[in-house]
Amino acid sequence: MSLKPNSAGLFLHVTDDDVSVRHISGEVVAVWDIRVLANRFVQKIPAMLFVSAFVEERDGKEYFHFYRAQLMRGTSAELLSNQFRAENILVDLRLHDKVTMARNHGTGFRTYENKLPFLFNEIIDL
Repeated sequence: MSLKPNSAGLFLHVTDDDVSVRHISGEVVAVWDIRVLANRFVQKIPAMLFVSAFVEERDGKEYFHFYRAQLMRGTSAELLSNQFRAENILVDLRLHDKVTMARNHGTGFRTYENKLPFLFNEIIDL
């Protein structure tokens, strides 16, 4: 989900204090405190090494030329709030319902690889 309603009428609403999933009817489906999300993010990913490489295939084998490594660490509630607003973080409600076989695979917070650096306070080129 993003800030724009999806085909089910669900969208994200972001304030300085929280992120919520809402329906176009006005119903609030879920709410996350942005400070709790920032704290949990730091617990799960205190730092990340982001390595970039050129990839080439020769005779069926992959070869990598690593040209950049970045150490990324730390985040904040304000930074995450801004990234939700910029739609650099999206929410996936991973629910499946195949006629009475409902499964909840949990909520996922998703970003694209090129947006990862925007989620961290500190980036050090190595």
